[in-house]
Amino acid sequence: MRYAIVSDIHGNLPAWNTVLSDLAVHKVDRIICLGDVVGYGPQPAETLKSVYERVHLMVLGNHDAVMAGRLDPDTFNDRAKGMIEWTAARLGSRARELFKSLPLVLVGKTFRCAHGDFADPAEFNYITTPEEALASFNAVPEQLLFCGHSHLAELYVIGRSGTPHQIEPQDFAAEEGKRYIVNVGSVGFPRGGDPRASYVVFDDVAGSVRFFRVSYDFEAFRAAASRNGLGPEQVPQLRDPRTAGLEPAREALDFSPAAGKRATGAVVEQDVSKLIRKSTARWKRIAAAAVLFGLVAGGAGVSYALLGARQAAAFPPERAPAVKLNAWTWSDGSCLPPLAPTQIDGFSATPFRVVLGNIRKQSVSSEPIPLAKRSCVVVASQDESAEVAFEAQPIECAPGDKMEVVAKVAFSQDFKGAVALVVRLLREDGGKFIPGAVLMTKNFNDQVGLKDENLPMAVRGLPNSEGWWIARGTTDPAPENTRLVHVEISGKFTGEVRVGGLAVRQK
Repeated sequence: MRYAIVSDIHGNLPAWNTVLSDLAVHKVDRIICLGDVVGYGPQPAETLKSVYERVHLMVLGNHDAVMAGRLDPDTFNDRAKGMIEWTAARLGSRARELFKSLPLVLVGKTFRCAHGDFADPAEFNYITTPEEALASFNAVPEQLLFCGHSHLAELYVIGRSGTPHQIEPQDFAAEEGKRYIVNVGSVGFPRGGDPRASYVVFDDVAGSVRFFRVSYDFEAFRAAASRNGLGPEQVPQLRDPRTAGLEPAREALDFSPAAGKRATGAVVEQDVSKLIRKSTARWKRIAAAAVLFGLVAGGAGVSYALLGARQAAAFPPERAPAVKLNAWTWSDGSCLPPLAPTQIDGFSATPFRVVLGNIRKQSVSSEPIPLAKRSCVVVASQDESAEVAFEAQPIECAPGDKMEVVAKVAFSQDFKGAVALVVRLLREDGGKFIPGAVLMTKNFNDQVGLKDENLPMAVRGLPNSEGWWIARGTTDPAPENTRLVHVEISGKFTGEVRVGGLAVRQK
């Protein structure tokens, strides 16, 4: 099984969203969070909701513990304590119930996870030196120990000599006779001079560990903090690491144990294999209620407008630049230019940007179409309530323009739901696309009587006998002040949908 192991998200929703998008490339089976979902960052409720919709297993962090009433807030420095109070006011009592249910430790067959050290997980001590690592090595038997807490990606190794060594974080395969402590770093508040979000992917069959770093939208994070009245005094990440650098961890944090800082009443450890078999529905229900309460109590609001809330699970995450509408002739192969190729399962999947509404119950891949000599994009969904969209890049057009659009899809035998071809107006505001009026909606139907030579190259070689259905139509003239138009294939369903092609031309 392949695990993505993340830690210390700290209410940084843009960083978390970027990590989620990156994880789609690595095809992980489970996501483990090593705690500290909230604290410091300006979007605790939104981040908590997203984490509990997508994370499979989680341990208690020190910021989570104080939210649960299991850790004295006076053990934190004044800045951290102030943000703890600010965060608690936006989460409410149901969030505390959720955090109370989290264990201090997760135990797998060959690995163990905790937020801080392993000698006494309830103390949340840091591992920042070989000497501190030795206490954890001596306390537990597993070969691989994963932690966070310090916000530093680090690697410690101990062999038969019994002397621990700290080495540069690097991808590795576990060797017999050696044991490892892997600090996965921080998603939302990385330290050590590298501002990028950090996480690892662990393959328990191969015994391999890979470190990953991804850049996130820092300006979106800054804007969220500003909307909530937070500045660098409250949120240390706002001291832009791209220009100012990050302070050393021992200057930013109090590493010395404080009297009474031990977490009380926490679940000590849970078995990973048993937890995987259990339903996570209860976590979801609690998290949803916690977030709802927090948003209401804090006076915040979350917009789930089309093309807005989808960003957390878009592959690739960035929208392609707009292209100009032309009166292309379909016979020569001209159609909507593809997005930048995206490797999925070893295939180059174009031309769509795929947006999933529920990353835990929906997945994107590709498969070859031998008859058409290309690949198609495939989305599998187990959640009929979560929307899926296959998006083309925005199209530049003018008032009065009409567009002819053709698309083909195939449905699995167990498909249930509805999918349609949609064309709508867009406007760009501050680098974001805001949806407007719908110009056309077409359902997919049988294509009896249609000949390939009368269709654009983008959808040729996909006959009805092979299970392909077609949607085809011409939009109304674009209204006054039109500049951008968006084409997508979207819907809510269970089963699988294959998108074989899309073509657009000026009519």
